[in-house]
Amino acid sequence: MSRALLFSGPSPLAAPRPFTSCAARLRCPRWLAGLEVLLGATLLAGSASFCALAQDSESWRPFLELRERFSYLDAFDFDSRSPDANGLWAQRLHVGTDYQSKGPLSARGVLVSAVNRGGQVNPVERNNLDIQEAWLRYSGDGWSATLGRQQLRLGSQRLVALRLGTNVVRTWDGLKFSGESGNWRWDLFGLQLVQVEPNGSFNDESDSGRTLAGLYATRGSEALGVDFYYLYARFDQRRTIEGLADQDRHTVGTRLFGERGSWFWNWETIYQFGEQDQGAQQQDIRAWSLATNTGYRFSAPWSPAVMMSINVASGDERRGDGRLETFDALYPRGNYFSELAQLGPSNFVNVNPYLTLEPSERLSLSFDLNLYWRREAADGVYGPPGNIIREPSGSNARFVNTAFSASAQLALSKNHQLGLAITHSRPERFIEETGPSANTNFIEFTFEARY
Repeated sequence: MSRALLFSGPSPLAAPRPFTSCAARLRCPRWLAGLEVLLGATLLAGSASFCALAQDSESWRPFLELRERFSYLDAFDFDSRSPDANGLWAQRLHVGTDYQSKGPLSARGVLVSAVNRGGQVNPVERNNLDIQEAWLRYSGDGWSATLGRQQLRLGSQRLVALRLGTNVVRTWDGLKFSGESGNWRWDLFGLQLVQVEPNGSFNDESDSGRTLAGLYATRGSEALGVDFYYLYARFDQRRTIEGLADQDRHTVGTRLFGERGSWFWNWETIYQFGEQDQGAQQQDIRAWSLATNTGYRFSAPWSPAVMMSINVASGDERRGDGRLETFDALYPRGNYFSELAQLGPSNFVNVNPYLTLEPSERLSLSFDLNLYWRREAADGVYGPPGNIIREPSGSNARFVNTAFSASAQLALSKNHQLGLAITHSRPERFIEETGPSANTNFIEFTFEARY
């Protein structure tokens, strides 16, 4: 799998709906609802007030993160005539503060403004103005509890990622417990996805139809790290090859990672079970995935590292047989296979060799080739969020796509970074037999600043 790498002008705001805090929507105590509103109001007062406050107390740490990005692609979903095949300018701004009391309490409040021009107006590319994070944390001896709006990433982000590549970063409402004991670290959580409303302001809400709960445990070790986890995901009206239905999906998995000498590795096995409810018909969910990434670092100029990633996930063998066997990656990163973020991790076999170079301490380069097949001919091809982008349409072909990507990251200073990514995507036989089959060329420039 490819690595996750580190969008113009003012946008008119629609009239906002009345603000309802996430704490109130989750029926949390009234004091938490007040905290969330207080954090948001304080942030709206501006960064200047934070800076003045920070001078009076070491407990406050204001920060600002800005990303400007221009991208262009000449085909969308293999269709060069698509209106979405064009240029996109996008801007993301996070302004916030961290607070640490002299006791066990800490808090964070962050505002987000994510605007774009030239691309789709959707919840992953636009969020005019809203609360990105607003949480309160109590820390005990080796454990903590975090309540409110928060971000979540698990392991190598194959199943639950921040989704930094899109203009809007994924966030959640709910409660998370974290703890450490020896070499073990664990997270226990119950959360609802924040449903972003791309127009208006302060109108994002918890989505009760997108629930995630689970336990994720990690044992860190330089030689051999291991993760064990259980995740429960509730989806209302999830579309699959079997149709539109509610899902209760359970995921269990383990990940082995580490390095020894010049070798390093990251291997993960995942199994899913549960039920899909289509009213008169109930379907059992049985799906799985295997992901491997093995690499070697050379002691040579530019510190070259070569890696081979081989990945596979199940697809549905036969429609209407009472079983849904399509693997669902839940909430993964967007650029799962290439910087183009064209294909997703369901019903696939993927071979991905890649090379990284470091010509200097400030500059890093990467090059990778992605070969992508369907695993089951009766199932379709999916996008990164799990949507079907191409039905099987009677084709028995399995070869879907070949993509070559290259990227560069240049650190201008401690606070500023430039990025460049290019991808050339070539459709193969299955795409050619089932609809539009244009080559796709993609280029992306990124500037990031953090203070």
